[in-house]
Amino acid sequence: MTIEKKVLEQVRPTEEQSKKLEQIGRDLSARVRDIGQYFGIPVEPFLAGSVAKDTHLKDPDLDIFILFPPEVPLEELKEKGMSIARSIVEGEAKYAQHPYLRGKFEGFDVDMVPAYKLKDTGDLMTAVDRTPFHVRYVNNTLLKDQRDEVRLLKQFLKGIGKYGAEESVQGLSGYLVELLVIHYGSFHAALKGLSSYAPGTQLDTFHLLRDEDLPDKEEVGRFEDPMVFIDPVDFQRNVASPVSLDSLGVVIQAAREYLKRPRMTFFFPNPPDVLSRQRLEGLMEDRETTLVGIRLPRFHDNPDVVHGQLRKALLAITRLCNRSGFPVIHSGYNVIGKQCVMLFEFEVSHLPVVYVHHGPKVGEGNEAEFFDKWSRSERTLVGPYIEDGSWRVDVIRSQTTVEDLLYAEIPTLSLGKHINAEVAKDLTVMGHEDLMHKMYRPTLTRFYLRRPPWTWGVEIDA
Repeated sequence: MTIEKKVLEQVRPTEEQSKKLEQIGRDLSARVRDIGQYFGIPVEPFLAGSVAKDTHLKDPDLDIFILFPPEVPLEELKEKGMSIARSIVEGEAKYAQHPYLRGKFEGFDVDMVPAYKLKDTGDLMTAVDRTPFHVRYVNNTLLKDQRDEVRLLKQFLKGIGKYGAEESVQGLSGYLVELLVIHYGSFHAALKGLSSYAPGTQLDTFHLLRDEDLPDKEEVGRFEDPMVFIDPVDFQRNVASPVSLDSLGVVIQAAREYLKRPRMTFFFPNPPDVLSRQRLEGLMEDRETTLVGIRLPRFHDNPDVVHGQLRKALLAITRLCNRSGFPVIHSGYNVIGKQCVMLFEFEVSHLPVVYVHHGPKVGEGNEAEFFDKWSRSERTLVGPYIEDGSWRVDVIRSQTTVEDLLYAEIPTLSLGKHINAEVAKDLTVMGHEDLMHKMYRPTLTRFYLRRPPWTWGVEIDA
């Protein structure tokens, strides 16, 4: 039995499960209609997501859209849509462009999503209004025997950690996976195409269109994202826009390696590596660098908000340290339960008290201002003076350790609304002993080893 057949045996829904999902979808749709009629709201249920396209893996989520006529005001759609959803499913309000309800129904996770019923994607009123068009397109285009090809590619991406468009992953969405199989034809062909994909290259399904239906150049959007796949139901949208360059790189390399030597670990990786304290400390000693952490409480319920702001904060703090004389070798973050940790590995953690501040060249015209400012500054140790044709001054450094720099300057940075609020209340900079706690060791292992998931569980030299 081939690896792909073994994988499909594990991920393809059973006939019993598929029948149950169909029944639940019918039940939920009937309830939407009944409650809409009861409240006098002309809504229409629409089953969306992978279940509606028969591309789902085992234990999928169910997406039920509550479609409103386009003349209904948006605020009314939000209010009445959520009222209908809460009448059917007990759950928690989540937020995209507008709220939707996530809950449980007969053991399955269910998203109840208010949206508009439209005739054309040119009339979009909310971001989720495209979804019914996506479902219809896939159902009309994806061949029956390609459904399992989609399942294989989904599980492959899950295995390498790059399945999902959310901020925490920045990978490939389920819809993009379906389009890739439509475009290339099969799982293997998609991997072959991805293995040689050049960032920025436009992918599309225009080859399936009749000549008279092909869009004009001005109808197709231009994108500078790492990966580009034109949405076949909206030519001005890039389905692959959430895919980061790093995620794309991992996908390309995984495709290359799998095609050379297929292994089950690409689909089902071994448990993540975790180094002991002793091995971590030995690795850190060998590197002769300094590791510093910044700890924050988890500041928002929405994972996209959390990961988006952590990425922004990581970049801002890295730039601060680099320009302040503390070069960052690596930086990263993780969300661990109810806390967030940012990690920074520094080439140096302590600097001398003095540094040379470079001023204007002789004859540039603003020499007087430079001379006047630094002649009177309490931080001036030597100068101002001229050297190699430029004004310079030896200045006393405000912070000589990276910890002092972080405590002094992080509160002044723009890190994201929620992180700035947490920093204003309390800022915790973590040193060696704090970071050696066992709860951080999996994160530290990943931070230092940077191994792709399909290599986890293999003997480590560290």
